[in-house]
Amino acid sequence: MLEDKKIGGLGQSDQDLILREQLTEHGKSVRVTVFANIVNAVILSILFFNQAPLAMHVLWYGMFAYLSITRLYLAKQSEIVELSREQMLGLKKRVTFNAAGYAHMWGAGVACLLPVATPNQLMLLAIIGAGKMSTAVVSFRHIPEASRAWTIIMYIGLTAGLLYLGGIESYAAIALLTMFAAVLYVNCGNIFENFAKQLTTGQEIQRSAETVKLLLNDFEEQASNWLFSVDSEGRLIDVCDRFAEAAQHPRETMNGMKIVSLIEDKEQCARLTDHISNGRSFRDMTVSVDVGGGQQWWTISARATDDTTDTDNIAMRGVIEDITAQKNAEAKVSYMAHFDGLTDLPNRRLFTETLNRTVHRAEPDDEIALIFFDLDHFKAINDTLGHPIGDKLLQMIARRLETLAKPGDLLARIGGDEFALLLTGSRAYEVAAVADAIVEQVGEPFMVDDHNVIAGVSVGVAAWSHDMADANQLLKYADLALYSAKGDGRNRVASFEKGMDIAAEARRNLELDLRASLGRDEMRLHYQPLVDLKTQKKIGYEALLRWVHPVRGVVMPDDFIGVAEETGMIVQLGEWVIRKALDDAAIWDENLTVAINLSPTQMRSASLVSTIVNALAHSGVDPNRLELEITESILMQDSEANIRTLHTLRNLGIRISLDDFGTGYSSLNYLRSFPFDKIKIDRCFVSEIDTREDCRAIIRSVISLAQNLGMTTTAEGVEREDQVDELRIEGCDQVQGFLYGKAEALGEYTDLRSNNVSVPNVETIYLPAAEVPITTEPKRKKA
Repeated sequence: MLEDKKIGGLGQSDQDLILREQLTEHGKSVRVTVFANIVNAVILSILFFNQAPLAMHVLWYGMFAYLSITRLYLAKQSEIVELSREQMLGLKKRVTFNAAGYAHMWGAGVACLLPVATPNQLMLLAIIGAGKMSTAVVSFRHIPEASRAWTIIMYIGLTAGLLYLGGIESYAAIALLTMFAAVLYVNCGNIFENFAKQLTTGQEIQRSAETVKLLLNDFEEQASNWLFSVDSEGRLIDVCDRFAEAAQHPRETMNGMKIVSLIEDKEQCARLTDHISNGRSFRDMTVSVDVGGGQQWWTISARATDDTTDTDNIAMRGVIEDITAQKNAEAKVSYMAHFDGLTDLPNRRLFTETLNRTVHRAEPDDEIALIFFDLDHFKAINDTLGHPIGDKLLQMIARRLETLAKPGDLLARIGGDEFALLLTGSRAYEVAAVADAIVEQVGEPFMVDDHNVIAGVSVGVAAWSHDMADANQLLKYADLALYSAKGDGRNRVASFEKGMDIAAEARRNLELDLRASLGRDEMRLHYQPLVDLKTQKKIGYEALLRWVHPVRGVVMPDDFIGVAEETGMIVQLGEWVIRKALDDAAIWDENLTVAINLSPTQMRSASLVSTIVNALAHSGVDPNRLELEITESILMQDSEANIRTLHTLRNLGIRISLDDFGTGYSSLNYLRSFPFDKIKIDRCFVSEIDTREDCRAIIRSVISLAQNLGMTTTAEGVEREDQVDELRIEGCDQVQGFLYGKAEALGEYTDLRSNNVSVPNVETIYLPAAEVPITTEPKRKKA
């Protein structure tokens, strides 16, 4: 049936609910309905007692009694709550059969009385018949199967009686009866549909209410949010346990407490009071609260209530969320974005923002001074003592520097070991004294984990003037002054002066040209001969670098090697020198060696060994013909790592020479740490060997030391025969210098190749007799 299909489309629980309510609602009106039927039966019995046979009365009343008693019993059964679904369906079916029996009883009874009724009695029978048909809609409105069965059976019984009477009046009555029955039939379905809809809607509302209740309970018990209610005065009403616990106040104390009493900020209190007193809803109002002596952050949202019947006088309901963790996280992110994590000083970003703002707002007569400074040789501290010691040293320096800064100053760490100090107003007049104090304070020894560390600092100072374009220009001037302080020997203060920017621009242009020099094939190698003193024959050559610029002309190594070291270009230049020198040596006589200078930066390069190996393989030169010259400065920096690299190269068969021996501080220790093949005696001793006894004594000691260690000695800068005679007497093995030849281009020599090898066409470049090996330490001009 249609109703069954509608119910079948619902869930099991909804179906059971409707079935249960059908039986319950039907049972409520059964007793009244049975009583009304008894009254109707008595009236009919009195009016038609003599017109119907006694047997008919007995049969009819017997059937009436049975159906009424059954109906009362079924109503009693429907009150049982524990009925199963199958039992309820069976009970509903029996109610439907009972309704059909009642309809048969009344329909047949009225139909049988119609032929014997007087005209007045016909009117009474019509009223009773129509009333009984309507009874179905009222008595069985919750069970459409029963109400429709009643309506149809009554309609059939009454129609049969009217047809038996015949006549136009009867046919007219049948037509009216048909329309009446049709209306009742349709209404039976509509009434049940509304009944079922009300039940399911109510059930959904109940479920939603239960869900909301569960969510609210879970919300109050587990979330960092709390519900609250206040009256028109802002007093808390019915505070929940979670709210009281979060506020760290007894629940009974908080009831009646004004919510604004929890808030610290007066402006926030005033804002919240205004919203509450005016009944104005609001969302996400952030407030600062004092909880147990500590600061927390809450957001409050509330809505004014519209229920005028509320007996608790609640004016507003809302929710509070604890956002302390979020606020702390935001503060931490903001701190990390503007402060250095190691020293807790402002970082470059905050410093730059403050400097830009200060310069942008400055008036022409305002005073602004900027100090840039960084530590001298900080990398050596990291390399020798380790980065943890270096980090602690930076922290200790930051604490010392903070004692120099005053309110209004901005001290920042803007890089690894770089710091800046911004002075404004009257403090800018003290910039010179502050800069000197920085050098003095940083220069005091630091005790870092049982290490006595002494650090120097180079300081650059620049003052702002109203004709500067922006803060970047002030930064540039301070940086130039710092660069000048480093160039003047470090551990000192330098102030910006006119002309420094011109020199910086020139250096920048030199750097750009240097970067493009290899691509433009501007680099050249010249070679200076190395002579064996015993045989007076050339045994090899030292490769020396030249830069021939199309505009600058010949740029001497003194002018560009330092820039190459600082920019890292020295690695690329050094690799080119290694490949070029070995390719050139490949066309020489096989007994001739080639010497190449290595810089400290090259030694730290991870590609050094592979570059040399690939160059040897490409050129085919025997590794024994290659001699690498290093200075003491290389061993002073990352000595353990550099010594490992030297051993690797030595194992390949390459010869290692210690250049400029005697000019450093730890030469003897280096000779002990690595077995060099050769020691080169610096020209400063050789130049006066024939005139000064102390130089002769030093050279004698060096040669004796080398002989005892199995090392060869080479004297640099030999220019006179007298020097050669003294060196020969002392037992020196090899010499080089102007006396035997200056450094010249490859094409200038005729004894560099064997007889069966042709010399390619090589451009000849005539240069002054000055050359500097590739090294970070500026060397004296060689002969």
